[in-house]
Amino acid sequence: MSDTTSREKIYGAGASERNTRLLRIKILRAIDLQRREFLVGSSDPYVKILLQTRENRNQTIDIANTRTIPKTQNPLWNQDFVFRVDPTKHRLVFEVYDQNKLTKDDFLGMFFVELNLNIPYESSEQAMLTRDYSLLKRSILQRVRGTVTIGLCYINSNTSVPRRNSTENDNTQPNESGFEIVNHEDTIEPTAATAATAETPLPPGWEQRQDGHGRTYYVDHNTRTTTWSRPNGRTTAGSQRPQQQVGDRHQIDDMEVNNTRTNTTTSLAATTRTSIASASTDDLGPLPPGWQKSKTENERAFFIDHINKRTTWIDPRTGKPSPIPSAQRELNENGPLPDHWEVRTLPDGRVYYIDHLNKTTTWTDPRIAGPVVPYSRDYAAKYLAFRRSLPRAKSHVASQVEIHVNRKDVMETSFRVIMSIKDLELLKTRLWIVFDGERGLDYGGLSREWFLILSREVFNPYYGLFEYSAIDNYTLQINPLSGLFNEEHIKYFRFIGRIIALAVYHGKLLEAFFIRPFYKMLLSKPITLADMETVDREYYQSLKYIVDNDPADLDLYFVVSEEVLGDLREHELKPGGQHIQITEQNKQEYIDLVINYRFAQRIASQMNALKQGFQDILSLETIKMFDEKEVELLISGLGEVNVNDWRMHTMYKGGYTPDNPVIQNFWKAIGSFKPEERTRLLQFVTGTSRLPMNGFRELWGSTGPQLFTIEKWGDRTKLPRAHTCFNRLDLPPYEAYSDLRQKLIQAMEMSEAFEGVD
Repeated sequence: MSDTTSREKIYGAGASERNTRLLRIKILRAIDLQRREFLVGSSDPYVKILLQTRENRNQTIDIANTRTIPKTQNPLWNQDFVFRVDPTKHRLVFEVYDQNKLTKDDFLGMFFVELNLNIPYESSEQAMLTRDYSLLKRSILQRVRGTVTIGLCYINSNTSVPRRNSTENDNTQPNESGFEIVNHEDTIEPTAATAATAETPLPPGWEQRQDGHGRTYYVDHNTRTTTWSRPNGRTTAGSQRPQQQVGDRHQIDDMEVNNTRTNTTTSLAATTRTSIASASTDDLGPLPPGWQKSKTENERAFFIDHINKRTTWIDPRTGKPSPIPSAQRELNENGPLPDHWEVRTLPDGRVYYIDHLNKTTTWTDPRIAGPVVPYSRDYAAKYLAFRRSLPRAKSHVASQVEIHVNRKDVMETSFRVIMSIKDLELLKTRLWIVFDGERGLDYGGLSREWFLILSREVFNPYYGLFEYSAIDNYTLQINPLSGLFNEEHIKYFRFIGRIIALAVYHGKLLEAFFIRPFYKMLLSKPITLADMETVDREYYQSLKYIVDNDPADLDLYFVVSEEVLGDLREHELKPGGQHIQITEQNKQEYIDLVINYRFAQRIASQMNALKQGFQDILSLETIKMFDEKEVELLISGLGEVNVNDWRMHTMYKGGYTPDNPVIQNFWKAIGSFKPEERTRLLQFVTGTSRLPMNGFRELWGSTGPQLFTIEKWGDRTKLPRAHTCFNRLDLPPYEAYSDLRQKLIQAMEMSEAFEGVD
C-alpha cells in the first residue's frame, strides 16, 4: 500500500485512522444528462465526489472533482480516484454539475453509494464492480435525468498500482453492458438480481430508477406498477406486484405480511434495510434447516428461507407473523395505532402507514382525523369566511370546461388553452382535464395531477421565469432577468397568476414554495428588513450594520450595484442618487429604498402581471384575511413533518443535549402537536414550511447545509426566539412541560411581534 500511496494522490481519511482501506473509484461516463442552461444547446458537465460520514451526513471529509467535458449531455471521463475509507463509517456522494462561468454551476443530479456493498478487491485491470446509477433530485422542484456509470474496487495492500493521471483520457472501457457480472444470488440486495440482465433494452413504457440507497427498480408506466426485477422475461415469480395506492398517484410497495403468502428476497429488502443480525435459535428453539432469522431497522423479526430463496414475516416454528415492535405502533403522543395498523419509514425518512386489514397504505396517520388545515387560533372561522366569499360561476356559462393538454409539453399546451379562454367565468366551473392520447375520465384525480405536473414545469428555474433564492436551493423568487429567457415572459406571468388563483379557487395544491416577500406582495403587505434576512443573509448583515452604526465613514451613496450576466451595473435608488451620500439622518430612507428595489422594483412588471392574472379569476381581497404564512399553506398545502426524522437530524448548543429534560419536554410537545402546529413551528424557525427532498438532514441555512438547531438561551420569563437564517431555535430552560408547550405555541402565533433576532 505504501507503493500506491507514494505514486497516486489519495483522498479521504488520514492514513493513521484505523479500519481504513483504499478504494479505487473510476468515473466512466454519463448518458442523457439534463440541459440546464436555457440559452445554450449543451452542458459542460463534471462530477464532484464527496466522502461523508454516515452518522452526520453534513460532515464532508474530502472532495474530488473530475475534469469538465465541454458541450455534451453524454460525457466520457474515464478518470480514476483513490479514496481512503472506513466502510463502517463512510459513504460516497456523487454530484453532477454543469460548469457555468457567469453564475454558479448548475446542479444536474446526484446519487449515493454505501460502502457496505459487495465491492471486490483489485487483482487486475478489469476486477472492478461497475454499475449504472440513475441521477436523483436534491429537491422536489428540480428537474434531472440521465445515468452515470462508475466502477469500484478495493486495492490490495500488497498490490503495486501504477500511477494513473486523473486528467488523462485513457482508453479503458467497461464491458458492453456497463456492469461487471457478479453472482449475488445469496444476498438480499435488490439491485444485485438485476445486474446480470441490464444489457437488455427495456420494453416500451418501462423506466429504470434508483432509490435513495442506490438500489435499482423498474417502473411499468403501462400498468403503474413497480418491481425489483428487470422486465426481460426472467422476472422472478411473485416479485412483480402492483403497489398499493396512496392518495391518487403516490404509490409505495407494501409487503403481504399478515397472511401465509410470502415475497421474494428482494421484495423484503425493498422496504427494510436489514441489520446483519441473524440467528438459528432463540427462546422458541432452533429454526428448521436452511432458515435464518434477521431483523429490520425497526427491530421487527423476519425469516429467510435460503432453500427457496424467499423471506417472510411468518415464523416457520409457529406459523404466526412476528410481532410489531411497540416503537412502530406508537410514533408520537397521539396514542397507539389502531388494531391491524403499522407505521414504517422509507429510506428518505418519510413515514407511511399500513392497514393490514384492508391491505392499503397511506401517508396519513390514522390517529389524526379530519382534514389537515393551516393552523391559527381563528383559522376555522377565516377558512369558512373565505369559502363563503368565493364567487360562483355566472349562470350563463356551461357547467364544466374541458382543458386538453399534452403531458410531454404540459407548460406550453396549458398556456395556450388557459390564455385563449375569453369568458373567464368558465374557469370557475368544473375543470375537466384531458391528456392527449390518454383515456380516462376526470373525477378530480386528473385535475389534481395537472396542477401538480404543471407547477413542476412552470416554477422550474430551468425556464428562467423563477430562480432559487440566495439562501437555499428549494425556495423560489421571481427572476428579474426573466425577459432574457422568454420574450413573452409578461404573458407567462399573467398565466401563472391565473394558475395560482385556479388552484386556490378549486382547492388544489401547487408544488412550489416561494420566499416570504412573494406572499407579502400578493397581500400588498410591506416588506421589512427582517424579510431580507430570510432571503439573503449577507445583504441583510450589511444593511443591519448601517442601522446600528453611523454610515458617514462608509462613503456610500443612494446607488446599488449588481452583476448582470457578468457585467457590473449601477442603479440609482432616487434621482441624482449617485451624488447623495448616506448619513445618519437619511440612512432609513436608503434601507427602505434598497429593500423596495431588491424585492419589488426589479420585478414590478412580472409581479403586476402575476397579480393581474390572479385577479382574472379571484379578487386578491378575498385572501387578505390570511397572513403570509397561511397563504403559503393555502397555495402549496401542508407537507408532512416527520418527527422521527426531525429529531434524528437536530443539533444542540449552549449546554443542551438529547437527554436534557428541557429537550425531552420539547420533543414531547412536538409529538403532542397537530400536524398544522408542527408546520407552524417549522415556519417559525426556518422561515418556510418547505423541506428538501430528503428531509431534515438536507436542511439549508444562509451559508449552506445547516441542521435544525436548539440552543439554550435566556430565562424562563422569555419566549423562545428564532434565527431563520441558521434554522436555530433559542429555547429558554423551562422547568415544566406545560410551560414549555404553551410558550412554543405563543411564540409561533406572535412571531410578527416577536423579539428581534441577531
